[in-house]
Order: sequence, then structure tokens, then C-alpha cells
Amino acid sequence: MVMCGKQAILLVVAFHGVTDAFVQSSSRQRIVGQIKPLFSMEIISTPEEADTDDDEEGLTTVENPTPGFDTDTALFCAGLAFDAYVEPPADSSRWERGSKGMNVAFSSSAFTKNLYQGMVEVTPVKCSGLPDEDDNVEAALSGRGVDAKIMVAAVEGKWKEDVELLKKEYHEGISDLTGAAHIGQSSTAWSNVNERKSNNAKKESGKALPYHIPKSWGKDAQAVWPDPEPFYVYVQDPANCLLLFTLFDDDVIGEGSALGSTYIALKEVLPQVKMTKEEVVNKLKTSVLKRIQSGEISADQIDEEISRAVNRDIEPWQGELKLTSKPRIKNKNGQITMGAAAGGMVAGPVGAAVGAALGSLYEGQVKGRIEAKLRYLPIPQGSMARNTYEVLGGMPGINWGELYEKHLARRIGEDKAQNALHAGKDLELCFFINHDETGGCCSVYRSLEKNLIVVSFRGTCEIVDLITDTSIAQNPWVQGEDPEDETTSKVHVGFRKSMNSISRRLKELVLATVPRGENMADYDMLVTGHSLGGALATLFTADIGEFGIDAGRALPQTEASDDWWKAITSRFGDKGEEIVAPPKSPPRPKSLRCYTFGSPRVGNRAFTKRFDEIMKQGNIDEAYRIVNNKDIVARVPRSMVTLNVDYDHCGKTVLVEQPTEENELSRTLWVEGETDDTLCEVRDSENRMSNPTSEGGLIYDLMSLTKGDEDSSVEAEQSLNKIGSLAAKLQERLSKVTVSDVASVIGIDKNFSEREVKIVQSLVEGDGLANHMEDSYYAAMGRAVGFRASVDEEIVETEKLA
Repeated sequence: MVMCGKQAILLVVAFHGVTDAFVQSSSRQRIVGQIKPLFSMEIISTPEEADTDDDEEGLTTVENPTPGFDTDTALFCAGLAFDAYVEPPADSSRWERGSKGMNVAFSSSAFTKNLYQGMVEVTPVKCSGLPDEDDNVEAALSGRGVDAKIMVAAVEGKWKEDVELLKKEYHEGISDLTGAAHIGQSSTAWSNVNERKSNNAKKESGKALPYHIPKSWGKDAQAVWPDPEPFYVYVQDPANCLLLFTLFDDDVIGEGSALGSTYIALKEVLPQVKMTKEEVVNKLKTSVLKRIQSGEISADQIDEEISRAVNRDIEPWQGELKLTSKPRIKNKNGQITMGAAAGGMVAGPVGAAVGAALGSLYEGQVKGRIEAKLRYLPIPQGSMARNTYEVLGGMPGINWGELYEKHLARRIGEDKAQNALHAGKDLELCFFINHDETGGCCSVYRSLEKNLIVVSFRGTCEIVDLITDTSIAQNPWVQGEDPEDETTSKVHVGFRKSMNSISRRLKELVLATVPRGENMADYDMLVTGHSLGGALATLFTADIGEFGIDAGRALPQTEASDDWWKAITSRFGDKGEEIVAPPKSPPRPKSLRCYTFGSPRVGNRAFTKRFDEIMKQGNIDEAYRIVNNKDIVARVPRSMVTLNVDYDHCGKTVLVEQPTEENELSRTLWVEGETDDTLCEVRDSENRMSNPTSEGGLIYDLMSLTKGDEDSSVEAEQSLNKIGSLAAKLQERLSKVTVSDVASVIGIDKNFSEREVKIVQSLVEGDGLANHMEDSYYAAMGRAVGFRASVDEEIVETEKLA
């Protein structure tokens, strides 16, 4: 489901910008009573061309204008834009849990094995030598002891900064890594859960909880996992992989803190990581070949069977690891006081000073041990069949994939439709990425048959996303540029934060969607998203269009990026050897097109002009914002005159409209700059202030009524009749005064004020929010291409309904 209930109500609060010039002095009831029905604009159909169809209302639509807006691509992107709302199950073993809230779920085995050679299965057993909890608030919530959690990261040998970090005595463990993103973590052994509570839980649910053993005379505190669930860490280069273990004190409130860390070389504890696929086959060939010969499995299942055999037959390593490094003590007031007191007792004031100085330098000893089991699970590198991904949508009862295929079959014939599919028959969902703190989410799909990569950003569906939406503040698009400079490109602060949180890892994995030996320059890229996802799609497109797929940083910055290829070094060399001549600049796709749905405004006019310039240079091929005509989200954030904040749209607007009983059989579509010269209803005029006497305003209308025959020779009776007639006309015009008329008197552009009033009415009536939902876009897009598409109903051509 896209959004409903309290979430929809909260989103209403997020829409800013009922411009202060005339709204602040008026009540909501008065404004609503003086305006016309919301968004009553008639959508203008596209001009008649060779490939057009006449409908019953005399409207025509061009379904595939070239060059320009492409309805085939729009329908294909719509399915994946809403499909991104479907998140992989949280208990999937393919989740890659990041240390700072970023998580990746690998949904395609074919993609995963293309990126990684194997996985390390980590099963926690216990931790010992734990200190007491030093946070009084946390102690009141979860107990006096440490709430222990084990985190493990695979540090690949090419990340020299991380390798050097591991050798230091003082560091924050996994939190200080720069290159390792493949991180796993155990469940937390909360200190207020003892062994008795753990056993009671096992009786009730069949599964014991991790528990805490407090410190006692002669024994350190411990954390125990009696029924542990393994977690997994992906490995690109197992022969050169270092496993970093960090003992972490989890918090109910806050982020928690590292207690200590240690590391081991994977090949030292698991020698089988050096085994090639052939060696694995030889080791297991007897049992596997017998199963093939008996017909129990087929020959094309050998990869899966080898993987199962490895999981079943290779023994794990179990051992205890002593922590060798720790974070520096942040608050040393206590030990400074103790040092001063001890020094003062020995040598007076001088001794106190020396003792305080020594106390400020003392970091304490590294304490603690981690006991765990490890197994290496190689990912078979042979060919693997890819099942076609079925595109449905975010809401039950909606089938975007069927609508898309029916449209193609209707337009060019069923015999040609299969060859015209954007993704062929091998579309696969490669991975899903999200961020716990910012709500940034994205799904990435690919078709190797059609050399296509689709990046689809998820829209607003959680409370954290709504918080992201609520600010109108802006930050420089390029981090480090002067925010006070009027020429600086600036974007919505929440949108940028959300995109920045996942951008670098996303680009690393997008680069990995291209198989080894192939080139990104041979692949087309589509970027899409709905709601907040549309805003993120716009930012991602702007970044890729201007700078290429730079995986050496997140979003643009004035500081130099890291080498963009470092995160995927093993993909550019054979078995991970050093790269002699790395590519000089980040790669670009063959084409870059962006189709968004119900996207809010993203940045200021300087950013919009920057985006347009990238398009003129040919680095962005297409950019369209598809808007269901009454969708309120596409009209926010609002520009605020008094705060000197302006917002504008990127790309061309495409308007569609939901079917009603009156227009169900018509097919309408309006494309900015392609259909006609009508001004886009979704954009604001740059000049919000106008001449009070300009045409269309109240003063102009009144002045027009007073102009007439000024001949002084007319008789008094005729003059009185004219005056009476004029008074009647003036009275009639004044009786129809609207809020926008009043705004025009004080110099506010009438068209702009009318749009602001429509925003208010939509918030009161909820109509604009309803038109933002997936089912509304489904119906509107269906109508635009000649189909009735409703939730839980068969998709039917409107011509067959006539």
C-alpha cells in the first residue's frame, strides 16, 4: 500500500507554502467559499498525427511521439515505480546490514554471484569480559549491564585505509570503516534478560532469548546466545579478506557504542576459501554425480546442488577471539580526578598536577572476548537461469505489467509486442537498498537481453519518509558551495539527505549490474520513482548526467572524490590483483532517461537551469514528470516569497487524468512543450508580482466598465440612465470578487494566487491526496492509453465499452 490512514493525514501537514500575501488574513472557510472547483483545467489532447486514434469525444492522442514523450516507456516505468514499494522480507538471509543504517537485500542469485564469490556464515555463541553500563538513562531502560551485540564486516584487501585502521590500538571498529559495506550483526543480548527469562521464552515460543550474566565475585559479565540465528557477510575476494569483529553496546535510545574490536584473516580459519569451483566439484563429485545419474536432480541443477552440498558437508570453525583494540575514552573527568587525588596524597600540589596529567592520558586496557562459529559458503560461479520478474505494483489488485503488455499488443499487434518489451523476458530484481534513518529506498532491475538497467526509488510510505518531506529548507546541490550565492544550485534539504545516505553504495552496486567483461556504455538506464521517489530519481539523474556513475563519493561535492572504482576492484582484475591502469573517469550509460510520477519539486530555479543544461549537452536524454491532474504533491514544496525560497520543476510535465462516468471512453494526454503552447498548470510563474492594472485583474475590469461615451452634450436623462447602468455592472462585478481578485489589487499575479487557493482547497477536501495514490495513477494511465484499469478488475479496452 502506498499511503493511508494517519500517514496520509500527516502528509497534509507536510505541504507548505500557502503564500503569506493574502492567506494569512483570511479564514479557511472564507477561502474555500470563494473559489471554484479544484483544478478545473481541461486537459488538452496531443495533436493529430499519423499514428493517432479518434475517440468518441473528438479527442486524439499520440501514443508514441518521436522524439519526445513515449507512452510505452511511461507505462513500463510506472510499474517499476510502484513495484519499489514492495520490500523484501526482513528475515531474508540475503540482507546486507550496514553499520550506519544502510541495508541491502539481494533478490537475484544471478546478480549476487556476479558481485560476490561467497558468504561467511557467522553464528554468535557468547561474549565475556563485559563492563558495566555507564549510562544511567540506558541502565534504567535495559539494565545495569552492557547490551551486547556482535557486528562483523568483511574488509577486502584493496581498501588500504581500512586495513591500516585494523592495526591501530584505538578506533571505533566497524563505525570507522570507509570501504566495507558488507556488514552483518547478531541479535542483542539485553542485560535485563537473564537465563530464567530466556528459558521461559523457550517454553512459550520454542526459542530461547539471548541473555546476560551479570558480573560476580571473580567472574566477568557475559552475554550468551543459547539458540543463535546465524547472520551472513558477503565476500568479494575470500583469499584476501579480513573479518573485523566489533563488540557493540546496543542502546534502546541512541545509536549505541563500540566496546572493542579484533580481526582475523578468513583464510587462516577457513582454508577452504581458496577452493575453486572445480575443487569443490571434485570434493563432492561422488554424491552429486550419483544424484544426477539416478535422475534425482538434472544436470542444469549442479550449481545449486554444489551450493547445498557445501553448506551441508563443510565443517564450521569455532573459536574465541580476544579483543585487541578499543575506542578512546571520551569523558576522562573521573580518572583525572582520581589521578589528581592519588598524586596529591604522594607529592602534594605538584603530584596532583602530575596525577591529573597522567589520568588524562590513560586509556585503559582492552578487555573482552568473542566466541563464534564461522562457515564459508561459496557462491557457484557457473551459469544460472534467471526467472522473469513479474511487475505488479505496490497495491494488491493492480497489475501494471499486464496493462503495459496489453497496451503494446493493442498498439503494434500481439505478434510484435513480445519483441518490443523494454526488458525482454529476463527482467530481474537485482537488489533493494534502504536507509533506516533517512527513509531513502531504491530497487534496481536489469535485463541482460535488452542491455537495460532500471533504477526505481520508493516513495513515501513510512513516518520517517514523511519527516523527510516536511521541510522547505534548501542546501547547496554541490556540498561545499556557498549557500548565500544567488547563483548556487540548491535542493530540498530532506531530499538531498535521503539521496545522499544511499547514493554511494547504490552506485557501487549499479556498476556491478553489468556482467564481467561488458561495458556500462553499452547499457541503457531508466530512472523512475513515485512521490518522494520521484524527487530522489531527479537528484540521481542529475548526478549521473553531469558526473557519471562516480562511486567514489555520495552526491556531488567540492572535495575530490575517492577513486570511483575502489569499491569494486575485484571486478576489474583477475582474482583481485592490483589494477595497473584504472579507468580515468566514472562510466556513463549509453542513454539516461528519467520518468517520474507525482514527484514534488526538488530544487530552486538555478538547479532547474543546471538540469536543463545537462539535457542540452546530451547527458540526459529524456526527463518527464507525469502528474495525475489533481495530484497535490506535484505542486509542493511551495516557493515562499518572504523567506526568499523558490522551487521549480525539472523536465517536462505530462498531465493525465482519472476517468469519470462522463469521460471514461476518452483518452487524454498533455505533454508540456509537445502538445501545444499552453502554460503548464503545475508550474509557478517566475514573476509572482504583477501590475495591479494589468489585464485580468479586478482594477482592470472596473476601469474597463467605466470607459464609454464621454460626450457632454447628452441629455441629463440619458446620462442618468448610463450612470445607473454602469452602477449595475460595477455591482455585478464586485459581487463576484474572489480572493485572487483581491490579491491582484495589491500586485500579486492572479494566476499564481489562484493556484495557491487551489492548494488550500485540496488540503481541506483531500482530493489532491487521493489523486496521489497508486490506484489513481493506475486508472489515469490506463485511460491515457485507451484502457479501463481499476483495482481488482479486469483491464478492458475502452473501445469495447462503447
